[in-house]
Amino acid sequence: MRPTPSLSESPAERPLTRGDLVRASLLVIATLVGLQLLWSARLLVMTAFLGILFGLSAARATDYLMTKVKVKREVVAAFVVLGVTGLLILVFAWSGPTLIEQSQDLRTKLPEAVEKVELWVATKQPDLLNAFAPPDSLGGSRLGAAVSKHAPTLTNFAFGFLQSTLLVAAGLVMVVFLALYIAADPDVYRRGFLMMVPTERRERFSRLLTALATTLRTWFATQLIAMLVIGVVTTIVLALLGVRAALPLGVLAGIFEFVPNIGPLLSAIPAVLMAFVDSPQKAMLVVGVYWGIQFLENNLLIPYLMREQLSIPPAMTLLAQVVMAYVFGFLGLFVAIPLLATALVTVRTFWVDDDLPPLPMFAAQHSGNPTPGDGPST
Repeated sequence: MRPTPSLSESPAERPLTRGDLVRASLLVIATLVGLQLLWSARLLVMTAFLGILFGLSAARATDYLMTKVKVKREVVAAFVVLGVTGLLILVFAWSGPTLIEQSQDLRTKLPEAVEKVELWVATKQPDLLNAFAPPDSLGGSRLGAAVSKHAPTLTNFAFGFLQSTLLVAAGLVMVVFLALYIAADPDVYRRGFLMMVPTERRERFSRLLTALATTLRTWFATQLIAMLVIGVVTTIVLALLGVRAALPLGVLAGIFEFVPNIGPLLSAIPAVLMAFVDSPQKAMLVVGVYWGIQFLENNLLIPYLMREQLSIPPAMTLLAQVVMAYVFGFLGLFVAIPLLATALVTVRTFWVDDDLPPLPMFAAQHSGNPTPGDGPST
């Protein structure tokens, strides 16, 4: 008869039983199955994450409006979410014809721009051209051939998740309704999550949810404002410079503003090429314009909007973007930064001792503002 383990024995000293092995095996199997399901539904998960981000910002706007009007929260939340969605639809409907026309011009002029860039580089720096695009025995544009060779890969990376119009529409509807439900009653989801946590750990999980909501809400609202400002300013400046397709280039700059560091560079490439159609001098002027806009954004706009809330080290930002883009494609690049912020806040809450120096993202909060566990900042 096998002796019963003593209650005084620690888990490390107690011999493993068959039940322990069965539980460990089931835990490993459940983890593997969960990871497989998560990978299969990765696009759905990331789309839902975008809906949560939108919902957190809409909930904050709803809280503010509730202090001004005496209306049911559900009505105010619907006004905020559907109002923002309707405004975006109206803007795109108003600019749609011009956007389509200039987008076609952009598509037809880009090959001409590539050829002009190749001719200019061949004249000024032939060794650089040979390194980028080796001579082609069939003749023709070497840069054009290089771009055509890699275009399918870039297209699949950038727009692979847009291959189905129905899928995109379903994703947008999901984002809108998730945001609506979260903004209408965020506490019900918070309480539901905490009910699944053991009682002795609910306080720490509650602080985690508060810190996550504050961080993600601030980041998402800041990015939306920055996208609007950068898109409008870029469109106006390019139009004043006489660059073709200024509107779609400005829209592209606004959209890519959602992706820090990499996004502005990607949006600047077609604008520089379009300016090169007219002259290399105009192309250099456009480079200076994009650099100036980013300089003013990083030193004036973003510090003013973020207000001591979120500061992630640049090396971690770049690494997260590269990994997420490699694994999940373009949509992973979009959600890389909020996911990184989520991971940092979670690590701070659960694994970093309270007496250690605060992380950069909360350094300013410890200097007079409330801590993440004290509730959302104003």
